[in-house]
Amino acid sequence: MFDIRKSAKSHLESPEHFIVVKDDYVVLRIHGEEPNYVVMTATAGEDTGNIHSVRNQKALIEAAHRVSSFIKVPPCIKFDYQNREFVEICSCEYLSDAYKIAEMLFKYLNDYSENRSSTDMQPIYHELAIDNSGSDVYLSDGEWLRSDGSFDQN
Repeated sequence: MFDIRKSAKSHLESPEHFIVVKDDYVVLRIHGEEPNYVVMTATAGEDTGNIHSVRNQKALIEAAHRVSSFIKVPPCIKFDYQNREFVEICSCEYLSDAYKIAEMLFKYLNDYSENRSSTDMQPIYHELAIDNSGSDVYLSDGEWLRSDGSFDQN
């Protein structure tokens, strides 16, 4: 599933900072200290290089909006130092509350993935791919086409 770990990211201005990680991808960041944490989407991986940022930021942002809507807290849209959009989903008192937010977020991320039909784009991928490596194909403006027909924006 996923887990919550202490973050190894430097230059974060917070007494404590944690990350929600799934499959070596940081999905959420949790900043603050008990009883005042802020849960937000992650725009960058950890400094160690072994935990990466989520490839489909569009899906992550959409899922964060849906979580905010569900819990009836308006999301706060912000931009990091590299002008990447992220969503402050909500505040919470305990890490266990952040865990519940992460569970909801992953439900919406799964719904997002299941509802996006990518089979229409697979023939286009095969036309654009120059070899049979299965590597993503760069389109333009940071948009990549994956071998399964889905899109990725970096």
